[in-house]
Formats: sequence, structure tokens, C-alpha cells
Amino acid sequence: MIQFQAQSRSVSRFNVLAQPTQPMNIEDTTLARLAGLSNQDQWILFTAECPRPDFSQFSSYKVSCKKIIQMKASQTQSELEIVIKAIKSGNASAVVASNNITSIDQVLLRSLGRQHQCEVFFVEGRANQFH
Repeated sequence: MIQFQAQSRSVSRFNVLAQPTQPMNIEDTTLARLAGLSNQDQWILFTAECPRPDFSQFSSYKVSCKKIIQMKASQTQSELEIVIKAIKSGNASAVVASNNITSIDQVLLRSLGRQHQCEVFFVEGRANQFH
């Protein structure tokens, strides 16, 4: 099970929005939905395979940037396995993963997310960006 520390000192280490980045290739409708989900008491988790979330891009849609965490890459588990664990943990209102996950697995992850009240989104992965 994935566990997240909720103490402010621990969370600040993981706050990926502290550094400037290039905007993520993410749909406006997804950003708007993430804004609503960021008002919940749970995290919005990004996999390591996603581009680093951009503070100005997310704050312009009123996404609570204090609720965003980008998970570290695992040396033993695939992105798919990480997303499954994140959904099942109950700590996330949303999980954002790369579109490197197959379309069949994306459907399965969205279904699993619905079972655990966690929305799942897919964005262009780091390897696919040409900025």
C-alpha cells in the first residue's frame, strides 16, 4: 500500500510546483476537473512518467497546488503497477499517468478508479514531448 505523509514539512519536500517548468500538454477540461478535485482532502498524484506539473498553468485553472504530488519512479514496478497501488491506497482524488500505458489498461484503470472514487487521467508522457 502506498502511504503519504501529510505533515507540512514532509509534503513541502514533494511539492513539485515550487520550480518553474514548461506547461504540460493537458486538456483544458482535464485542468478544470482537477481544479474541482483539488478541493477535496485527498492528493492529486502524478506518475514520474508525466512531465512536471507547471505552477502557472495549474494555478490559472485554480487547481490547489498544495494538493499535487509527483511520485518518484520505481525501479521495481511499472507505471501501471504504481497507478493501481495509488488508486487502491485511498489517498488520491485523482491520479494522472502518462499515455504510454496501453489503451486497454487505461480503460481498466479508469474502471478501477471509479470503484475507489479516484479519477484517472492520461497525459502525454515525458518521452513524447519535443519542447
